[in-house]
This record gives sequence, C-alpha cells and structure tokens, in this order.
Amino acid sequence: MKKIFLIIALIFIFGCVQAKDFDYGLKQISKLNSKYNVTMETYPKTMQKISLMLDDFDELKKLQLETGQEPFNYIADYRMLNLEAEKLYIESQKYGSAGTTKDGFGCKSRPLITESVALRNMSALKGFEAAGLITEFVDIYPEEAESAGFSLKNALFLNASFYVIFQDARRDSRVINNFCPQNVTLDIYKQGFRKPSFRERNNLSDERINNMGYEEAVAVWKKDSGLS
Repeated sequence: MKKIFLIIALIFIFGCVQAKDFDYGLKQISKLNSKYNVTMETYPKTMQKISLMLDDFDELKKLQLETGQEPFNYIADYRMLNLEAEKLYIESQKYGSAGTTKDGFGCKSRPLITESVALRNMSALKGFEAAGLITEFVDIYPEEAESAGFSLKNALFLNASFYVIFQDARRDSRVINNFCPQNVTLDIYKQGFRKPSFRERNNLSDERINNMGYEEAVAVWKKDSGLS
C-alpha cells in the first residue's frame, strides 16, 4: 500500500513539474519584464535600470532548455539588443536641445551635437539588428513567434522607429559639419579663451591657447562649462 501511495505521489509531483521547453523560457522572460514593469515593446525609464535588466538577461541566457533553446535565444537576444539601443538613445539625449540642431545651435555646441549623433547612430544600428533578428525568428520559427506575439509588423515598426533616429542624427551631422567645421569651432573657442576672465579662471597662457588643437580646446570648454 505504501508503495502505491509513493508511486501516486511521484506521478503527481512529476505532473506538476513544468518541462523546460520554449514556453518555460518565454515565461521566464515575461517574469523578467514584469520585474521591471515593462513589456516586450517598452523599456525601463533610466539607464541604471536598463543596465540592471541587461545584467539579468545575461544570467537568463544561461538557462538550458530541454527543447526550444534556439527560438528562446532569438527572443532573449532581440530583447537585449532593444534594451541596448534604448540605453544608447537615452545617453544621446543627455545634453537636451544642445545636442541637436533642431531648435537652433551655436558652433560651441559642436562637440555636444557630434557626441549625440554618434550615440544615436549606434542606437539605430542596434535597433536595426534587433529588427533583423525578429525577421529571422518569424521566418524560421513561425509557431514560436506567434505564441510569443511577434510578427513581421514588429520588425517593420522597429525599423521605422530607428530609421527616424538615424535620419535625425544624419541631418544634425550634416548641418553641424557644414556650418561649424572643426577649424571654425576651434577659432571660436580660442577667441573666448583669450578673454581675461576665462584665462584667469582656467590658468591659460597665450602660448597654450595658440598651440591648442581642437580636442584639447573641447576639453577646456567642456570643463569650464561644467560638462565634463
């Protein structure tokens, strides 16, 4: 009788244990999204939380499934690329309107704009890569994609969103390089550096100002402006 009860208990226990398949992996990703109060299409609000979520995904990627490992990896890799893209985009906005030419600009802001442009370009490239993964995923694993709520529309929307970011960055780069090339911006910096108050504040000699290159001038200007 004890053996019968033991067998029944074991059957019950094994029946309650979920197989580590694709659905199991998908539930773990959903739990991780819930932890940060986001969905597959949204992100944490701060770079710090995005970094923490990326760390959690690094750990989740170590999950070994009995079946469905590759489609699980597709979703995890997509999510990580998307988070990395958003993190880069948030960083690109740290200078606010000074990091773009949309609302007007001065040549002194050139380094802020070029830095923002570079970050937005990197963000867009990550976004395009994420969209490419979704396209592959839907093509190779249509059933798993459907169960996870993905279709080609997701890839198209993602591509379109990051294309806008890419085009904005491209326009800013073209405008700032046309109106404020490095040599023009350097001359403007040097004119400002020669003012007595600026020289005294930054302990600059005429010789150092005259021999200063663009990168050094940017560093001096950013330090004086409280941007470094």
